[in-house]
Order: sequence, then C-alpha cells, then structure tokens
Amino acid sequence: MIGKILLNIGVVILFIIGFFLICSGVVNLIGTLSPNANPIYLRNALGFGAAGLVLLGCSVGLMLAATSRRELKTSQEVTLKIDLPGKTEFSQFTCRNCGGALKPENIKATGGISMVECPFCGTTYQLTEEPVW
Repeated sequence: MIGKILLNIGVVILFIIGFFLICSGVVNLIGTLSPNANPIYLRNALGFGAAGLVLLGCSVGLMLAATSRRELKTSQEVTLKIDLPGKTEFSQFTCRNCGGALKPENIKATGGISMVECPFCGTTYQLTEEPVW
C-alpha cells in the first residue's frame, strides 16, 4: 500500500517537473524567433524539451507501475498432528463400497471434512467416526 502511494507521489513530481521543463523549452524556442536572438536559446530549447519529454515518459511508466495489479501466488502446506489420548489401536481401514485396503494417502481434508477416495473402485465418500460407548 505504501509502495503505491510513493509511486503516485513520484508520478506527480516527475509530471510537474517534466511539464515545466517543456514549458521552458517552448519559451526558449520562442526566444529564438526574434531577429537578434542568441543561438544558445535554441540549444536550451532542445535540452529543456528533451529532458521534459524524458521525465514525462518516466511519469507515465511509474503511473503504469502504480496501477498494475500483480497477483501473488502463494501455496501453503498444512500438517495436522493429532495427540490421541490413552491407548489407541489402529485397525485395517477398508473401503465401504468394494472392501479394498485403504492407506492414509487416500484420506484428504477438504473444507474441514475428511474425504476418502478409494484407489480401487474410485468411490469418494465422507469419513465418519463411530462413537465408542
């Protein structure tokens, strides 16, 4: 946010300086039209005009940089560690459709819901936990 504000301030400053340099170049160019004009006016006119055009070009470039939107592509990998209370035994986990043996890689958390995808039959279903009474 602050970077864009600084770019906009730079655009305004460069534009104002460039505008005044071009105006000075025009005044010096008008000065060369008089019959007893000093030849240095033409050199000043060309120098001021060129410098003004360069600064105006820089201000346009900064303006484009300030208004462009760049999307930051970020990815985040989350690891969930669960501390199970007491003595816990693990049993073989099988697909409820075909009975195929499932591995932990077949369980994906989507939006806070545990989903199981069977690699054998392709069935996808929500993992439910049966209460132990």
